[in-house]
Amino acid sequence: MKVSLKMMNREAFSEYLKIAIPSYAKANIDSGRWDESEALERSEKAHETLLPDGERTKNHYLFNITENNSQNRVGHIWVKIEDNCHTKSAFIYDIEIYEAHRRNGYAKSAFECIEKRVAELGATSLGLHVFKQNAAAIALYSSIGYQIISHNMQKPIVIAP
Repeated sequence: MKVSLKMMNREAFSEYLKIAIPSYAKANIDSGRWDESEALERSEKAHETLLPDGERTKNHYLFNITENNSQNRVGHIWVKIEDNCHTKSAFIYDIEIYEAHRRNGYAKSAFECIEKRVAELGATSLGLHVFKQNAAAIALYSSIGYQIISHNMQKPIVIAP
């Protein structure tokens, strides 16, 4: 594998939030879900709600993705393990390969690593969400075996005067 996953400590988690909060805000603006004026605040609130204990939040695992040869950080991944009655599943809340490191096979390698890690934690499936406008990510996920299991749809409602 080209990369390894390193658990985030408090310092790495703080650095992660500096990237993740604006990134999530932008994705929601671009998708039309959030207005730009409220996006950063909503993103901060979402991260605080989902990660009340930061990098130590129960059942949430936050990793830096590091390139094996150089040990440089090339991205990050956040996954949660969920109990679903008789099985466990995992869900990727965030994955990003930083722009300067894209198109080097790091994402595929990171998926191999996280799939192995969640299997070790007892998960039998791994899910994720991707915004419709992220064609590159959709192509990647499809190429490594991810399948669409649902669609969220939205229609703007305009009331005529």
